[in-house]
Amino acid sequence: MKKVVMLFLAGIALFAFIFATSMLWYRFFYNNDTSTSSNVSNVTIQLDDENNVIDENGLIPLDDDTARTLTPYEFRIENTSDSDYTYNVLLEDSIISDDATYSSKELLSRSQLRYQLTLNGKIIKTGNLNDIENNILDTRVISASQTNNYQLRIYLAESTFDTNWQNKYYHFNVKVQTEE
Repeated sequence: MKKVVMLFLAGIALFAFIFATSMLWYRFFYNNDTSTSSNVSNVTIQLDDENNVIDENGLIPLDDDTARTLTPYEFRIENTSDSDYTYNVLLEDSIISDDATYSSKELLSRSQLRYQLTLNGKIIKTGNLNDIENNILDTRVISASQTNNYQLRIYLAESTFDTNWQNKYYHFNVKVQTEE
């Protein structure tokens, strides 16, 4: 009987160890991305919760110069600590399924879209959305007490004029992953 109790207690201890290790692993590797606003280790991230849909209201093929006049999606990353942080800005496609306006429409392909990413008033990247690798728009080190203001414009590429883009939309989410 004593062996059975010892085996039972050892099983519970093993289960608790595996569970605690799994939770620590999750918190360390997967709990760094943000959605609207957060404060991660003294890095404040504020994301716009509007202007992240491109639909028929702003859906015409544009060249890069004309695209600068579009209303951008804006977000800010501020480091309030005394140490530097590295972060990744991620762009993820998303479908709007709970809105009757969008539920009957198809999502635009990334190959039909271009983007301009502006950092602190200067355009740092322009290109095809399809060329973004691993959804990473930008990777940067933010110094202590520094603020980075971003603007993102996503628009139909001028080359899509003859393709099927009517009655479609593109919805995206920007996320920021930080690491010390």
